[in-house]
Amino acid sequence: MTYSDPVGRLLERLAQGLAIIGGLALTGVALMSLYSVVMRNLVGAPIQGDFELAQMGCAVSVAAFLPFTQLRNGNIFVDFFTQRASAGTKAALDGFGALAVGVALALIAWRTGAGGLDALRNDESTMIMGLPLWYGYVLMTPSFAVAALAAFYSAWRHWALHEVAESEERS
Repeated sequence: MTYSDPVGRLLERLAQGLAIIGGLALTGVALMSLYSVVMRNLVGAPIQGDFELAQMGCAVSVAAFLPFTQLRNGNIFVDFFTQRASAGTKAALDGFGALAVGVALALIAWRTGAGGLDALRNDESTMIMGLPLWYGYVLMTPSFAVAALAAFYSAWRHWALHEVAESEERS
């Protein structure tokens, strides 16, 4: 899906970039896990604390995929009750759903950023590798913020579709 307005194009580029970063991070986690398992079985020397890297890498990846998923309307939704609703009603409900997701993601971005600052101030780190925990927070916060913006943008687009559908139904 390509957006014609500047905001949509910008969000799409950001979402694509974050999705690529998320894919690279997930690929890195998979390769690191493979290396650790092979080394554990061949020479008895796995990467100590590999699960800590895997946890952080997977969390960063999942957060990075959210904006792209939101812009593609790829989130799971249940349409059992709206199957027979008009296109305008569906668009309005989808808009409210996207707005709710946007609010939730904005809160998550805020709290993730605040949690990262707390982890930095308190010098929190992983148990085995001693990796500072704030790294993960810092890497996830922008993804959540872009996902929130994408959700708000999606809500706006759904409501614009609602207006078009309503005017077509009146004609």
